[in-house]
Amino acid sequence: MTARAQETTTSVERGAIAGSAVVLSAGNVTSRVLGLLRETVITALFGATGAVSAFRVSSNAYNLLYELLVGGVISSAFVPVLSEYAERDQGEFRRLLGALMFLLMAFVTAIVVLLEFAAPLVTRVMGAGFSPQLQALTTSLLRLVLPAVLLLGLSGLSAAALYARQQFAYPAFMASLFNAALIACAFIFSKRFDIRALALGVLAGSLCQAGLQAFGLWRTRSWPSFAPYHPAVKRVLLLALPVLGSLAIGQAQVIIDRNLASRTGEQSIAWMANATTLIQFPLGLVASAVSLATLPRLARLASNERQGQSPFLGTMAFSLRLVIVLVLPATAALAVLGAPLVHLLFQHGNFHAADSAATNAALRLYLIGLPFAAVDQCLILAFYARRDTLRPALVGLVAVGIYLAVALSTMQRLGMTGLVLANSAQWLGHAVIMLFLTRALIGSLRPHRVARALLQALAACAICVPVMLLLLRFLPGHGAGGTLQALVGVAVPGTFGLAAYSLAMLAMRNEDFVLLIRLVINRAKATFQRV
Repeated sequence: MTARAQETTTSVERGAIAGSAVVLSAGNVTSRVLGLLRETVITALFGATGAVSAFRVSSNAYNLLYELLVGGVISSAFVPVLSEYAERDQGEFRRLLGALMFLLMAFVTAIVVLLEFAAPLVTRVMGAGFSPQLQALTTSLLRLVLPAVLLLGLSGLSAAALYARQQFAYPAFMASLFNAALIACAFIFSKRFDIRALALGVLAGSLCQAGLQAFGLWRTRSWPSFAPYHPAVKRVLLLALPVLGSLAIGQAQVIIDRNLASRTGEQSIAWMANATTLIQFPLGLVASAVSLATLPRLARLASNERQGQSPFLGTMAFSLRLVIVLVLPATAALAVLGAPLVHLLFQHGNFHAADSAATNAALRLYLIGLPFAAVDQCLILAFYARRDTLRPALVGLVAVGIYLAVALSTMQRLGMTGLVLANSAQWLGHAVIMLFLTRALIGSLRPHRVARALLQALAACAICVPVMLLLLRFLPGHGAGGTLQALVGVAVPGTFGLAAYSLAMLAMRNEDFVLLIRLVINRAKATFQRV
């Protein structure tokens, strides 16, 4: 292949990855907007009370179970192996998917039944600081939401199959349905069932997710064939085992985090959850979208990579550059506009000014680790694509140690914010170690202009931050008055800050940013033409 042909192929590949990332980002935007609306509805209807903290603990429990059994191995084991069969043998792909679903349903059902009986023990571990009444409520909520794990597991495995087929639209919007269902249940059932309306929303949302993915499998002719076993299941399990070990340790850390947070005040978990919602917006919109769009291609490159060639490293570096140029301005915007944004989204009904101040304090400390968490997602998935799940698992163990060291040394003095600081330290430490491993085992990123993209993004942020601060300074009330003032305090500086950042990146001729702008414009034109 000529150098020119290689360049063209690389350009096509980048366009395909960016296009897939745009689809996933569109789904994530819808999901995150509905997620923010969900949190606004929760705070307006229930405030930041002990009952909300009880629901958060029950949500953490079923999320931990889902991540441990399914979510954590989607990227590490399901997608890489399914991608191989999707490329070469559709019949074997469907049989493998059927065998994985059979195994998943049997195992998850058994675990859910066991935990229904053990729910009081789970509550005592995760909500040790709660009163007996609050612990009883947490147990009741946990028993309501646990069946959702089975539905979420089926939808997660179905999404992995669609990712392997490079069909991103259906998985992209499954979280949107979940949030919409939860919001609807909160409004419809809150007066009759109080906080239990949110648990009903979890069940309804998980059912909607599973239905959408089943429809996606049918439309893309990826419906599984019944098979109680497939030889490739063993490969999936071998890849999953190190990740499951790491996840078990990570989930133990989350349980400890909930336990410690419950000891800093019954409202702490609710405040931390609101701040986490804002952090998850750029992580889902940027890091998750780019990483998942890149993963199937990296998996195939890892399978076909020949000695002496580095298309894998180039593709991984491209995903890192995309994440960097998008997550840094998001971090800067949240740092500047955090207070009016918290006010706008959460300070309604039973959520008061003191709650906003506590949420904003947590948000600022989470922002320290946000860029590192975003970059870390790309690095972890790159190792998964190479069928290397052990090293990220070991790094995760070290990162848990970092969290515990910081949390236990700062909790008494800083309370809730000490736990948030520990989370940021964990993200930072994990990303730094993964970068060293990437250089040692995959290759140096220096020839792929990652550092150049970082410097350009930092320079552009140095231009857009003063713009946002200046506008925020002269806006009436600084976004601290009513809802309208808070909206103005977010929209005006945010819009001008985005414009300043975009102009700076275009002036510096950042090719990845230019590619994204062109892609978005072309897709917008195509949409308008269809309308």
